[in-house]
Amino acid sequence: MKKTVLLLSSALLIFPQTVKADITVSGRVKLFTSLFLKQNDTGPYFIHDSGEFAIKRIETRLRLSGFLSDKISYGVRFDSFSQPDALFTAKSLPESSSLGAPTLAEPFDFFLYEGNIKISDFLFRGLDLTLGKQRIQWGTADMVNVIDNLNPVDFANFLTFDPDYFGERRPQTALNFEYYLSGFTKIQLIWLLSRQISPLPADFSDLVTGGLTSSSIHIDTENKLLRNTNFALRFATVLLNTDIGLSYYKGNFNLPLLCGVTPVGLTELEYSYTYPQKQVLGMDIAGEILSAGFWAELAYTIPEDMEAFAFNERFPLFEGPYFKYILGLDYTADIGTGIYLNAQYLHGFFDEADYSGTAESLFGFKKGMFFGEIQDFILASAEYSMLRENLKIKLGGIVEFGDHESAFSFMPSLEYKIKDTVSFQAGGFIVSGSETNTKFGPFKNDNILFFAFKTDF
Repeated sequence: MKKTVLLLSSALLIFPQTVKADITVSGRVKLFTSLFLKQNDTGPYFIHDSGEFAIKRIETRLRLSGFLSDKISYGVRFDSFSQPDALFTAKSLPESSSLGAPTLAEPFDFFLYEGNIKISDFLFRGLDLTLGKQRIQWGTADMVNVIDNLNPVDFANFLTFDPDYFGERRPQTALNFEYYLSGFTKIQLIWLLSRQISPLPADFSDLVTGGLTSSSIHIDTENKLLRNTNFALRFATVLLNTDIGLSYYKGNFNLPLLCGVTPVGLTELEYSYTYPQKQVLGMDIAGEILSAGFWAELAYTIPEDMEAFAFNERFPLFEGPYFKYILGLDYTADIGTGIYLNAQYLHGFFDEADYSGTAESLFGFKKGMFFGEIQDFILASAEYSMLRENLKIKLGGIVEFGDHESAFSFMPSLEYKIKDTVSFQAGGFIVSGSETNTKFGPFKNDNILFFAFKTDF
């Protein structure tokens, strides 16, 4: 697979020169490392000593883009990750690999992040088609969109607490038709060629079973059939200087949801997960009033009428249709070089749903847990730049409201631009409040400090 990708990337570098097309090369090299500030012997997610590294990795990305003609453009992005943590085992010694690279001692991954072609005025004037693996962003909120259903959240990297991956969503393979009725009004029709599925953390099994050795999980997936593809429709326009969007998505939940518990033997339990189907009616707006920006998103989710099971009892998994929404404001205060303020009220995190009362009782679904009931959050931040805008200081945080409990996640950071293309970033993820009945409260005994060097070109 890696050899195929390398050959493809070489061909893409040569092909544009053959057809005398424009090409732009850009990318990033990033070193990210983080460490725990506290000792934690009990979990529930991490067990570590104080000062122990949480993650160390080198990330590189390469993007090629350009035009093959006046009407045809392309974009390709390759990402690679390396974790320089020795994993010495009987398999990794004495040889490294056939090429001499220490693939087991230094895990390495290389993959196609995006690859698409855009054809302007496809079939007739005003109709554009983008086909391939692409990021199709819906919504107007800052990172935590409730109507952004087309690209699943990168849950695998979410718990690394790297700020670049807090709201990261994965590109999907799709045919994206955009018809422009005018300069500010368009209709968008999207055919997604597969189900949208979020990458999961490496220790997902332990996360959902609580680390119980007598438990196991089973995730049901569908066959790759034509009827198991998804589609979406959106209308966007501008009215009274306000951006307005109406959308519809017919697809699936991006994360696997618990749908059954089965006893196996006398002590073992098997947890069954699946990706239920759903329909989402969405609305989003964004505008400005009195120098303050505002935005809002509303998602009305209609889950499939699905039956769950626990031991010998069967019951509906969902209560019925439910709402998720977010409201936000931002403003730049005229203090010094300007303090940028941003605040959002969120009802429904990306992993939450409205379950039936029986599911809450037998599965333990509640507010303040991953894959739990819908709860409320306040996200806020303040940014200030100094030293000719080379130093940016940011103070951010998340307040969550669970069942009679709350927690506050403090996320300070600073970024210093060493050169035009080189920057250094440092920050933390520090939690206070209740450790129970909150989503981020259990990380109270972790508290993470991170550092990052970035070179963008």
